[in-house]
Amino acid sequence: MAGAVTPSPPQTASAKILSSKWDGINPHLLAKFYPVKRADNATNWVQSFGTRTVSSADNFVVDDGYEVWTPISDGSQEMALNWNSPFEGMGAESRVPTISAMLQSGQLAPDLQALFGDRVGQSDVGKILRDATGRTGITKLNSTQVFSGMPPVKFSFTAHFRALMDPDTEVRQPVTQLEQWAVPQYLADQGVIAGALQNGLKQSPLETIYPSVAPQLLAMKYGDQTILPIVIESISKPFTMPRSSRGEAIDVRTQLTVATLTAIDRRDVARFYG
Repeated sequence: MAGAVTPSPPQTASAKILSSKWDGINPHLLAKFYPVKRADNATNWVQSFGTRTVSSADNFVVDDGYEVWTPISDGSQEMALNWNSPFEGMGAESRVPTISAMLQSGQLAPDLQALFGDRVGQSDVGKILRDATGRTGITKLNSTQVFSGMPPVKFSFTAHFRALMDPDTEVRQPVTQLEQWAVPQYLADQGVIAGALQNGLKQSPLETIYPSVAPQLLAMKYGDQTILPIVIESISKPFTMPRSSRGEAIDVRTQLTVATLTAIDRRDVARFYG
């Protein structure tokens, strides 16, 4: 039809990649980190792009349009499952531990014989005491374990950054981005009351009551797995390191520990490989 305009295809959002130059390395051996947010359905997680204001009072804007790519080594995954035995204290050993131990070890009969003489050894009581040697109140019920929860899954590894041409773009920027993701996105300078009196008209009631913003939630893609959402629990790097003539770091090995936001179940494990 004359005058009709063909709609252009939607533009796919893209992020700026912060990384050292790793030509020749299989891309699946590079760990990729990027910010995530809740999807519109409030259930799934999607990559976060663009900018957002985290403090209206200070007009502080955060740009989520970045990814950090880095090879990692010495990686380990820790999945701790809390099982305990709540029935251990139900046996006779816990109620009369000394007598139970003497019965099991056979020490009670000699003690009674020394106290009452040969009368105990010739009676039925003495035979019962001798027969009790080696007996225990431990049963399968006493040792049955029950599941009492689990903490989030932890991943520990070393991320590598090196400068072949430009220390700023190849080392400083990706390392700084990881550090910025690890710390709170914004910490208010004043208390809630002082902030409300000073900035009450500049921000929403929610921002007035909760003026600071927690660290960024991330996703980690490595190999055939995509783990999300995760948080950076710890990040450490050497303070003394190889540097250029201008003092710029040119070789940094950063130790990171990241963890899933919550405990996981078998559905989450399947999604990690999805």
